[in-house]
Amino acid sequence: MTAELIRLAALLSLEGVDVALFVDPAWCIPELGLGGYAPTGYRLQLTIDPENSHFIASWRRELPVALAHELHHLRRWRGPGYGQTLREALASEGLAQHFEAAQRGELPIYAQPSGDLAALWERARPLLDAPTYNHNAWFYGSEAEQLPRWAGYQLGYEQVKRGLERLGGDAVSHAETPAAVLIDDR
Repeated sequence: MTAELIRLAALLSLEGVDVALFVDPAWCIPELGLGGYAPTGYRLQLTIDPENSHFIASWRRELPVALAHELHHLRRWRGPGYGQTLREALASEGLAQHFEAAQRGELPIYAQPSGDLAALWERARPLLDAPTYNHNAWFYGSEAEQLPRWAGYQLGYEQVKRGLERLGGDAVSHAETPAAVLIDDR
């Protein structure tokens, strides 16, 4: 993992990174047995569940790409930040997923469309720059708000894909691009 950390940090022009690995099943995606969180531009945590059969079967592939995803968040934190609005969160997660997908060679499970993205986009558009939005509902799902699990990840991936196609470049070259440039209201 150290070699992968060095390789990924170099791709993102990152120095001064702290990585912590914790055993904490509550912070893991059940389908993977791992998770990640990057609260600042300088540290990230990866959580694992070594008792999870999915983790046991796939950790050698999934742990490095989870590291890639979280390292991209660190890079974004050092620029415009993760963000306070739905548009900014969609941009941050979409970019991190594009970087992760480039490392893994396929979409992460939470980026794979599972519903009507056009209908979700219509729901999201009026909220893009609202001062408050329910992050957990948009990214982890909410029956009360009728939002499917991972809706925000899927929308973020798709909207950033459109932005990258329009602008050219990739998740690394646009790590500091403002969300309003990456994700327009169309």
